[in-house]
Amino acid sequence: MKRKSLRVIGVMVLMVLCGFWTGCDDGGSSGLSNKDPGNNDINTVVAFGDSITQGNHCQCHSYPSRLGGLIGKRVINTGIAGSRVKDGVSRAPSVIRTYRPGFFLILYGVNDVIHGSDPSAIINGLSQMVAICREHNVVPVLATYPMPITDHEVFGGPTLVLNAEIRTLAKAVGVRCVDLEREFEANPAWYLSDGLHPNDAGTQVITMAFADLF
Repeated sequence: MKRKSLRVIGVMVLMVLCGFWTGCDDGGSSGLSNKDPGNNDINTVVAFGDSITQGNHCQCHSYPSRLGGLIGKRVINTGIAGSRVKDGVSRAPSVIRTYRPGFFLILYGVNDVIHGSDPSAIINGLSQMVAICREHNVVPVLATYPMPITDHEVFGGPTLVLNAEIRTLAKAVGVRCVDLEREFEANPAWYLSDGLHPNDAGTQVITMAFADLF
């Protein structure tokens, strides 16, 4: 059997073991709401993440810049290219204090995977972000990552493992989860040539997935 075929089979096994086909628990079909916003603005949403959120790799509009018009809210792009979960934990409180959002869309962890971080450490950081949001009356949302392919294929398996843990965390703490892994299904049509960042079409897929929350 060819090496490539073995990789494909290995990824399919990981998909099954990691619950690829089950997706996130999105909390039902009801729209996302914040029933106790405190001093926060329910018409403000923060998009919080790395380069996929920032959108600096694609010569196209980022997903946060597209999202606002679809959901009728102000969407603030606070993505920082190359940032990792520990960076997100550190800056989450100041971002919340600055923008006073009603909602916080969290897409973090793939840079940690690329740097070889243990999934449990990544999940611990994401859990801290959720707790920070709740302490400030902000509704958090978690998201899984599109599975890396082509140039970043080596990180595909670890990303599937992380995504499974993100789904588990979302269910455990009772937050909505956007399953970008399921939305992309590793379709090359949605990626730039590096196999990690979304192209224009992929960015639109991400936008629509988050818009469905509202």
